[in-house]
Formats: sequence, structure tokens, C-alpha cells
Amino acid sequence: MKIVGIIAEFNPFHNGHKYLIEKAKEVTGADTVLCIMSGSFTQLGNIALVDKIKRAKIALQNGVDVVLELPTIYSTASSEYFARGAVTILNSLHCIDYLCFGSETADIEELKQIANKLIFNDRAIWEGITDELRNGLSFAVSRQNAISKFLTQYETDISSLSNNILAIEYIKTLIELKSTIVPIAIKRIEQENVTSATNIRNLLEKKEYVGKYIPGVLPENLVFNKEMYTLLKYTIVSKGVNYISKINEVTEGLENKIYSELNNSKSYDEFIQNIKSKRYQLSKIKRIMINILLDITKEDFISLNTDSNVYAHILAIKEDRKKEILSYMNQYANIPILTSINDDVIKNLSTTVGNSISLDIQSTNIHSIISNENINKDYTNKI
Repeated sequence: MKIVGIIAEFNPFHNGHKYLIEKAKEVTGADTVLCIMSGSFTQLGNIALVDKIKRAKIALQNGVDVVLELPTIYSTASSEYFARGAVTILNSLHCIDYLCFGSETADIEELKQIANKLIFNDRAIWEGITDELRNGLSFAVSRQNAISKFLTQYETDISSLSNNILAIEYIKTLIELKSTIVPIAIKRIEQENVTSATNIRNLLEKKEYVGKYIPGVLPENLVFNKEMYTLLKYTIVSKGVNYISKINEVTEGLENKIYSELNNSKSYDEFIQNIKSKRYQLSKIKRIMINILLDITKEDFISLNTDSNVYAHILAIKEDRKKEILSYMNQYANIPILTSINDDVIKNLSTTVGNSISLDIQSTNIHSIISNENINKDYTNKI
């Protein structure tokens, strides 16, 4: 069996994703596609349009053979932690041959060269980021300014593009883990029937037609960020300012701004725009909102963001290949492979993994509450 891994959110699954899957199989000659997918909330601070189990099944209908859940602590984190968590899980399976990802450039050697430079100069880059942050700049701008001192102008430009940022982080983790997984960059295509997931979500929220951008039909009962606002407000008011100060990514008194803007904001979009500043970009503000909603504190992030928090929770797998794929994964993996979730399963796992899965379950239940669906889907999902 030859397996190609793909890291994705599928929020929603679109023609660009389908192209990536088809191209990955073509380029690598792999007979199996394993995807590790964000669950109920995503890296840009969005609630998933569709619950994770439905999204996983849509992926199976479009060329994926097995879908794992990316633990919530990674799926809701910044790009570095998102990439490291996903790649660490893939590497720990010890049966993944390739990692394919979409990027603005298909030159993998170029991306590797940038990744190696960033690893070699890691300490100096972090010192530079700290200095830039003191000047009131956002983390993203501070990071870009810091790394530009160690890259050529061309490399700096390449490294600033959104998909390349994640691609470079994937490669960095593969290098640091001394992984045998071969990274392959697939250049993103520009076609009339291909657009970004962000654009599709915006069109859907405005109730505009998106049929030409997606294969098949989207499930009903889509859920958007604006529908989190009531529950988010209740959480903030009931917990108070001191609680918000403990939340992951909240720094320098931002909790006071968050609390005070509740009275000035009539909607979720207005709320996050009122909090946004030169220092705190929108993506970070949105991730903080998710952290508040899911009760992810700084302490939680430190305890769960560790190489010991590694497991493979299978959300969906092709029925006609289930026995074959599970047998192959179990033969090589040195991490728990979970085909179902229940209290006994959680009790038999390490404390870290058990706590992480409990966060996944909580996240799924909150998604279900917001979308007015049944809770405890993790317990009832049988593959």
C-alpha cells in the first residue's frame, strides 16, 4: 500500500480540494489517500459550516479513503502549531509515504531551502519577533519582518503567501522530525470553477450561488460565525474579565477591550471588527473567540500542545477498504488508532490524550448546539 497524506479543513469541500486529491494520486502513484481534517472549528477562527462527520463523508465521496480528525488544540491554533500537530500525527503513523499540499509555488526545493533557513536561524528570528512586537506590530507582521533578515527578497515574498506559509511549516516539521515522508507541493490552479473556501463561505452567507465551485451538493443546515455570537456573549459575561485574561492568545489587557466592546456591538462581525487593531489582526481575534467559546486557556494550550498528544481518531473510512486500511495502519503506527469513542476508551488513554479527546468532544457538542443538532456525535459515529 502506498499512502499520500493531505492536511485540510474542507470548509467546505470544493473543486480545488478535488483537484488536489486527484493530482496527489497522479503525481505520487499512491493507491490510498489519508486526510487529516480539522473538526468543528478551524485554524482561521471559524466554526465549520458543516459538522465534521458529514464533511468527512463528503471527502470519501471525492477520492479520500480515510479521514482522521486533527485534534482541536491544533486545529484552532496559529499556522505553526496547526502544521506541527498534523504532521506529527502523520509521521507517527509510520505508514505515510507522501504529504501533498496546495501552495502558490510548485518548487519544492525552493520551499525546502526557506524551511532550512528558518530552522537554522530560529532563535534569532524569535528574538527579532519579540523586538518587533514591542513596537506594537501584529505577530504576523513581526514574524515577516524578522524572517526577512535571513531570506532573500524573493524568498521573503514567497514565504508571505498564505498557502506557502503552511507549506513551509509542514516542511519544517518534517525536517525537525527527520521524517521519511516526502513533501510534494501542488501548485494551486486558477480556473473559473475554482475559488477559495473563504470566498465560498462569504457567498453562502449572502445566499449566492456556489454550485460551480463545489462537487455535488452541500448538506442543509449550514452554520456561520454569526450564529456563535449569543453563546459567545453569554460565556464572556458569565465568566468575566479575569477569566478572559487566562484564555490562550489573550495578552496585554485585551480582555478589557473584549469585555467592553460587548455593549458596542450588535453582531459577531461588528464585535470582532471593534476589537481588531494594528496589533491584533482579524484571524487572531477570531481564534481568541473560539478559545473563549471552548474554554482553551494558556495553561490548556501548554499542556496539550505537546508531542505526547498524538492519536489517530478516524472519522470516516471507505467501507470496502476498511479492513485492509485498518490492518495496515495498526501494523505500523505507534499511536492509538481510535475507530470509536466511549468513556472506557478515554480512560485507557494517557491523561494528555484523554484530555485532548475530551476537548474534541466538547467542541463537537458546542457545534451541535449552535447548529441545533443532536449532541454526542463522537459517541454515536460508528465506522
